[in-house]
Amino acid sequence: MLVEMNTVAQAAKVAELTGGVHLATKPPKDGHTGMSRCVDVGDGFEPHRQTVESVSVLFKLYRRDGDDLTPVPSGWSATGAEFEVEWPREPERVSLIHSHFGARRKAYNWALAQVKADMDAKFEDPNHISVPWTLPALRKSWNQTKDDVAPWWAANSKEAYNSGIADLAKALDNWKKSKNATRKGRKIGFPTFRSKHHDAGRVRFTTGTMRFEDDRRTIVLPVIGQLRSKENTRRLQRPLSGGNARILNMTLSERWGRLFVSVNYAVRISTPHSVAKPGVRAGVDLGLRSLATVADTEGNIIEFANPAPLRATLSARREAGRQMSRRIVGSRGHTAAKTKSAKLDRRAVHIRQDAWHKLTTWLTATYSEVVIEDLDIAAMKRSMGRRAFRRAVSDTALGKLRPGITYKMQRAATSLIIADRWYPSSQIHHGCGCRLIAPTKLSKTLICATTGEMVDRDHNAAKNLRDWPELNASSGPVRSSAPVDTQAASDGGTDPGSEHKMTCVRRSDCKTEGKPEADCGEARIKTSQGDVA
Repeated sequence: MLVEMNTVAQAAKVAELTGGVHLATKPPKDGHTGMSRCVDVGDGFEPHRQTVESVSVLFKLYRRDGDDLTPVPSGWSATGAEFEVEWPREPERVSLIHSHFGARRKAYNWALAQVKADMDAKFEDPNHISVPWTLPALRKSWNQTKDDVAPWWAANSKEAYNSGIADLAKALDNWKKSKNATRKGRKIGFPTFRSKHHDAGRVRFTTGTMRFEDDRRTIVLPVIGQLRSKENTRRLQRPLSGGNARILNMTLSERWGRLFVSVNYAVRISTPHSVAKPGVRAGVDLGLRSLATVADTEGNIIEFANPAPLRATLSARREAGRQMSRRIVGSRGHTAAKTKSAKLDRRAVHIRQDAWHKLTTWLTATYSEVVIEDLDIAAMKRSMGRRAFRRAVSDTALGKLRPGITYKMQRAATSLIIADRWYPSSQIHHGCGCRLIAPTKLSKTLICATTGEMVDRDHNAAKNLRDWPELNASSGPVRSSAPVDTQAASDGGTDPGSEHKMTCVRRSDCKTEGKPEADCGEARIKTSQGDVA
C-alpha cells in the first residue's frame, strides 16, 4: 500500500514511525533526486492506520497493481460547517475582532507592496533578487520586518497575518496560471490593495486553541476566546468528542453585520446506508421555471419548485435601496434601511442554500445512480440577452448542484455520472430521436419535427439524461458525445478501472472501413467482461 501525505516532512515522519520506505521523486534533468510525499508501508495498511492518522488524516491511499496505482478510500472525508455566533458584549472584545480583520488586511497589503516593489526593482536591475511568491517566503520576510511595519502585531494572533499572506500567495498563483492559460475559467487580473470599506472582514485560524465546548453552544478561537453560537453545535461536537472528526481550520467572518464561524474538518466515513430505491437510476434536468426535474427508471417524474428568493424580494430590495439613497450616511434612518437591505440579502442566501441542500440530500438518499448535466453557467447568462433573464440564472444558482451532490454521493457510496456539456438533452425527442423545434427561445413546450407531437422541454431532457448513454438518448440528427466523468458506486472508491468507467467514441473516431465498434456519436460502456455498446 502506498500512502501519499500532504508534505514531504509528513511523509518522512510516517516512514520513520511505520518503518516504511520513503519513495524518491523522479530524477530531474540536473540529476538531483529529491524525496516525494509517498511512503510504501507494505501489503497491509490497517496495522499502520493509527500511526498515519496521528500525523495527519489528510492522506491518500493507493494499492499497487503491478505498475499501476489504484485509489483506495482512506476512510476520511473533508467537509465543513458554519455557525452564526453572537457579538461579544464587551467593547474591548469587539475591537479585538475588528483588529484581527484589520491585521489580516494589513499583512495582505504589505506583502502586495513587497511584491510590486520587487517587480519594479527587477525591471530596473535584472540582477535584483526578489522574494519568491510563496507563503513560506513571504511569511519569513514579514516576520523579519513586522516590528517596524506593525509594532502592535503582538496584540493579535499570528494566524491573522498568516491568513492575509496566504490569500495573496493564492491570488498571485491564480494570476500566473490564468496568464499562462493553465487555469480554467475567466481571466484573472493582478491582485489589488484591499480597503476596509470593500474587503470582507474575515480571519482564518489553522493552529492554536480551536474547540467546541461540551455545552454545545460555545466555540473557542485563538486569542479571541469564547463565542456563543446561536444554534446547537452537537452535529460537530459529537463526532469531535468521539474522536471521529478533527478540526482542520476555522474562519471567523462578518457578513450583513453578523458574525459567522466556518469550520473545515475531516470526518471519519461511516458505513454507507442503503438508498431508498436501490438499482434505480435518475436523470436530473436543471432549469429556471423548476429548480430541477427528476425522471427515474420507474417512470416517475418529479419537479422541484424554484424558490427564486431574489425575485421574491426584488421590490422590497429596491425600496430599501431608495431609502438608503435618501438618508444621510451614518444617520439612524440610513442604518435602519441598510439593516433592512442586509436582512433581505441574508434571507435570499439562506433560502437558496436550503433548497439545494434538500434536493441533493434527497437524491443521494433515494437513488443509487444519478445523471446530471455539465452546465456552463457563464455562457448561459451571456446567451440570455435581457438583464432580467441573466438575473434569473444567477438567482437560481445552478452551479450549486454538482459540488453539493458529489461529496454526498461519495459518502453514500453511490454513483454519479456527469453527462457531456455538449449533449443536447433538450433538443432530442426522447424515444424517436428526432430534433425538437422551439417556437420561442425559452418556450417550455417543444414540437417534434417528424411527428408533430408537443413535448415538455424539462420532462424530455430529464428522460434523456436518465437514459444516458443509451441508444435512444444519443442517437438522432443532433450530435451528442459520451460521459466525461463517473463515480464508482459499489465500493465507494474512485477506481479509474472499475466497471463504471466510460469511454467516448466520437464522429472523428469512426472508421470508414469495416464495421465500427459503435455508431457515430454513441457512447460505449467499458466493463471488465468486454465492451457493450
